[in-house]
Amino acid sequence: MKHQYPPTALLSLAVHLDSRYRVKIIDQRTDSQWKRHLQQELKKGPICVGFSSYTGEQINFALEATRYVKNNSDVPVVWGGVHPTILPRQTLENRSIDFVVKGEGEETFPELVMALEKQKNISGVRGVLYKRNGTIKENAPRPPIDLNNLPELPYHLVDMRKYIVRFNNRRVLSFEASRGCVNRCAFCFIQNLGQQRLWRALTPERTIERIRDLKERFHVEGIEFQDYNFFVDLARSKRIMQLMLKEKLDVFWMACARINNVMRMDRSYLRLIEKSGNTRFALGVESGSDRILRLIKKDITVKQVLAASKKLSRTKIPPFYSLMQGFPTETEAELRMTVGLALRLLRENSRAKISIIHCYRPLPGNELFDLCVNHGLKAPSSLEEWGKYDMTAVGFPWLSQKRRKQVRAINFLSLFVDRKFEEVESKTVWAFSAMYRPIALRRLKKFNFSLMLAPTLKDLYVRVKQ
Repeated sequence: MKHQYPPTALLSLAVHLDSRYRVKIIDQRTDSQWKRHLQQELKKGPICVGFSSYTGEQINFALEATRYVKNNSDVPVVWGGVHPTILPRQTLENRSIDFVVKGEGEETFPELVMALEKQKNISGVRGVLYKRNGTIKENAPRPPIDLNNLPELPYHLVDMRKYIVRFNNRRVLSFEASRGCVNRCAFCFIQNLGQQRLWRALTPERTIERIRDLKERFHVEGIEFQDYNFFVDLARSKRIMQLMLKEKLDVFWMACARINNVMRMDRSYLRLIEKSGNTRFALGVESGSDRILRLIKKDITVKQVLAASKKLSRTKIPPFYSLMQGFPTETEAELRMTVGLALRLLRENSRAKISIIHCYRPLPGNELFDLCVNHGLKAPSSLEEWGKYDMTAVGFPWLSQKRRKQVRAINFLSLFVDRKFEEVESKTVWAFSAMYRPIALRRLKKFNFSLMLAPTLKDLYVRVKQ
């Protein structure tokens, strides 16, 4: 991908700040001169510097920038985002961090900024953790936000040309129309986040209004809904699709759903999805083993997955199934079931695609992480250790050397078993992928991963491109 998704978390923090303060957003992903730009801002004496971080290597980058702030100023540092919300006290134990915003920050962060500006007592700012005389203090939590009361994101604070992603050579922008997830998947970071378990959504009318504005301002042709599940409320989703057609928005759209949702949709509903321009219908399958599906509390069965696949195969809706491997206690037979299910889903629907079959990545804050600890995973005990937590590794203690080799091979081969490569702009990738696809399919069908040279060629290609 030549472009990144917009820094939605940082833009969200500024929705109430932008009208009262001068806000500067620095995106380390797209700004190679971020240190110089950060230094320029520090010289202006800002009220504070805020960071948003997910679990894994993002923490390293945020820590590097945090230390830069502390080494060059006495400006307060505030951390927020998924990881600090899951482990707020451990995050605040880092001596370079002064405050943690726990949960949604659109209202909490502006209140904190105002308190810092006016040197008021922080104890009344809900959703904040802070330090007092070496002790960590935690304020009362903040109630969940009604998305309909939030202004539109202040896109003018960033160069949006960097954030228009291309899908089949068409311009796409991501967009959040709902927040939260009502499901209980044991592998998801949302499991122990109270606010995120509560599903909230923009009204259909507000959703269409925002999409129309994005299309007109940024000349995008498609919208990718960032929602964890676009179809929690089928009536609401139906109204949005009807309005897309009525208002003649003329945009294609992509969204996530669940197998359970598909089983509740009748033919007319599926027809509406087709007519309204859906080009990716993402469905979480995760495993081909019913035992693993029960273990991860997916609340679906393989039988239901196949029934949904059959239902969608009668439509023009292009399903995109996500799958994982490498769960603790997963056997080789169960891994073969997952590979077999992936190939069957592709075989039964020529429009279907699958995700790369990633290795399961243990995230803190849920019961599956606790199971991983029981199977030998050493949980990081500090923010610095979490920064070294490799989110792409497969060297987990419950995976034998043989299994690690299988996981790496399946991960690589799953890149080529369908036509995902057509979404990439590189002609080199197209050519290699088209030639390698029959080999990848044959290897997965035979479960044969010996003497694989292609991953080495891929690594060489990446190094040359970099």
